[in-house]
Order: sequence, then structure tokens, then C-alpha cells
Amino acid sequence: MANPGDPKSVWSTVAVIVGTVAAGVVVAGLLHDPQPAAVSIPGCEEVVQPEDMQRINYAIVGPDSVPVGFDAAAKSAALIQALPAGTTVVPDAMFPPLTFDTFDTGATAYGRIALGGAVGDLDVMLSTSDQPAGPCFAGSVDERRTLNDGTVVDVRSSEKGSRVEVYATDGSHVDVSADPVLTVQQVTDIAMTPGLRENN
Repeated sequence: MANPGDPKSVWSTVAVIVGTVAAGVVVAGLLHDPQPAAVSIPGCEEVVQPEDMQRINYAIVGPDSVPVGFDAAAKSAALIQALPAGTTVVPDAMFPPLTFDTFDTGATAYGRIALGGAVGDLDVMLSTSDQPAGPCFAGSVDERRTLNDGTVVDVRSSEKGSRVEVYATDGSHVDVSADPVLTVQQVTDIAMTPGLRENN
């Protein structure tokens, strides 16, 4: 057995200390949740990160409203005309599909469509707001496009379908969601239809 003053005893003590410190570092690393890497979204100057979703305090002034002088018949006709060639609107016994109804914060149209042997849902919401598009929320937007005239287009796509939101410079907000029966480009084309905006 080594005496406290022996070199073997000193090195044994050092080894124990080093081992304890190293083990503490490993345990601390295992117990400490690493912060997720910041998410960047193409075209977005400001991105609300996943870890901020629960505690964000983002004020939105002036809620969306139904477009002034809204013509449901004209908007419904514009939506039907915006569908890709070959699309069939599936009849519904309960309500006319893809026909706009208004409520306090906007107008919505819903229906099932068939294209190329696939059948899926199409939802469109129209509203107006005097507020800008605001920041991008990670997980809700894949890409933001800002057009030459200032129109903002937010695109989100997954295996479950696509969603495209258009914030036009006249205050129009067009929100189109569709099942995979439509491609992202087809959903974008519908959302960009001039006839769905407030001043058309």
C-alpha cells in the first residue's frame, strides 16, 4: 500500500480527481438540453424560432376582415376559373362546393376536387388587413418570395399537401390550402389569381 507522500499516492489522487471531473462533464452534457440550431427560411428577414413559439409576444394590430364590397358570386367564379385544366369539382349534397361564405374576419370556400385520378380537399380564405406579412414562423413557412411590386408569397409544402399565402400590396390576403391532388405550383397559381383580391 502506498503512503500519502509516495509518488504513487500522488498520481493516484490526481487520476481520481481527473476522472471525477471528466465524469461530471459527461453527465452535465447528458443532462443539459442543447439549444436547437437557429432555423433560417429563404426569403425571410425575421424568423420566429421553434424555442420562441411558446413565449413570443408578437402584437398584431388590426385583425383581418372581410373584403369591402365583397362579391361572393364573382369570387367563387374566379376560384373555379383558377383551377388547373382538367380539374373536376366533386358535388356535395350539403352545400355548393368552392362557394364563398363570409364571416367577421374573412370569406372562405371549401370543396373536394379531382385531378389526374386523385381526389382531395381545397380550402381558400380571403381577407384584408392593413398590416404587413410579419415574421416567418419556423415550421409554418418553407420559403418567402417578395415580388417586384411588393407582394409577399409564403409557401409551405409537405407530403400532406401545400399551403400558399399571398399578402398583396392592396391589403388582400389570399390563403390557399390543398391536399396533394394539386402541386405547389398549382396552389400558388390559384393564390395569385387577381380575381381573388379585394380590388378585382
